[in-house]
Amino acid sequence: MKNRPTDYTDWLRYGIRNLEEVEHGGEIWKYLGSMEEVLDFSSNANPLGPSRKVLRMLRKSLSLISFLPDSDSSSVKEAIAEYLGRPIKPSNIIVGNGSTELIHLFALTCVDKGEECLIPIPTFGEYEIAVRRVGGKPRFLRLKPSDDFTLKIDEILEDIRLRKTKAVFICNPNNPTGQIVPKRDIIRLLDETLSVNVMVFLDESYIEFSFENSLVSLVEKYPNLFVLRSLTKVFGLMGLRIGYGVASEELVKFMSKAKISWNVNVLAQIAAVAALKDRDYLEKVKRTIKRERKFLFKELQKIKGFRVLPTKANFFLVNIENSGFSAPNLKEQLLKHGILIRDCSSIRGLDSRYIRISVGRHLENRKLLETLRRLRKKHGTN
Repeated sequence: MKNRPTDYTDWLRYGIRNLEEVEHGGEIWKYLGSMEEVLDFSSNANPLGPSRKVLRMLRKSLSLISFLPDSDSSSVKEAIAEYLGRPIKPSNIIVGNGSTELIHLFALTCVDKGEECLIPIPTFGEYEIAVRRVGGKPRFLRLKPSDDFTLKIDEILEDIRLRKTKAVFICNPNNPTGQIVPKRDIIRLLDETLSVNVMVFLDESYIEFSFENSLVSLVEKYPNLFVLRSLTKVFGLMGLRIGYGVASEELVKFMSKAKISWNVNVLAQIAAVAALKDRDYLEKVKRTIKRERKFLFKELQKIKGFRVLPTKANFFLVNIENSGFSAPNLKEQLLKHGILIRDCSSIRGLDSRYIRISVGRHLENRKLLETLRRLRKKHGTN
């Protein structure tokens, strides 16, 4: 009998061997059960959770889990098309097991081995992993902290004129900075990239919180545009994992061929349809976030050593380098008080000087602020 191999890398695809795991927020499961209460400011979730109508529909539908889900998510596509309005049709929509699946599906469909993709950083780390998984090469455009990490379209255009590029990934509003690129700049980017066959992946997962207009209506005019949207963030369905993409009918056809079957479970589809129809609750969530975002921004700025970036999303990026804390240390201290924040040390383009804080309910926000003030006072000027 031959000796068993000990080098498992011999069995692996070359592109997977050195792939690094993305570290995300939302680590709540590490701490549930070990603490009496954990307030999660790390995951960018809607703090109000799902609507009552969604919860009632889920309770009524539990018996349906004995059936295979609709592999095409037809009812969800119809509800999304109604939610977005004309000119979007169900044939412009693809539904995924969370928006993250669609990031990987886009790369699988569009990016060949060796092709370069431009990713402005700091941003959501899953774009890089998706490109690397299919053998593509991520190329990073480092945004300047002195400009509050503002993305300038001219810098992207200059870069793609100099280098051959397959796709540009833009998160709008950007996670973790909360910055938004104006619609006119995105359109300018689309005009120039279309003429040189560069695709634009536009992640609008947090667009509802921004009160800005989406660009989904442009997908037929710009066949190089793919718009990613989330059904988990603003609708409070984080644990059910469902998101969608909007693109030209042709691109959706090809992505659907590459999609795994039955990718979205029965309950996620039912919850999504109910959530999309509950417009009153959506408006309540948006009003709550707008009010609490204003309150939290004002109060965080008062804490000595905290530099809070303005945001169009439901979270804040905070520079704490002059507070006497590092991000890992502050996270550890807050956990002792049952509060979880996002340490941004693992985000490419950031380091241990940065934390991210989601917007919570008012009493939760007050507890966070009071705890931060106490810790800062106790820490003194060190």
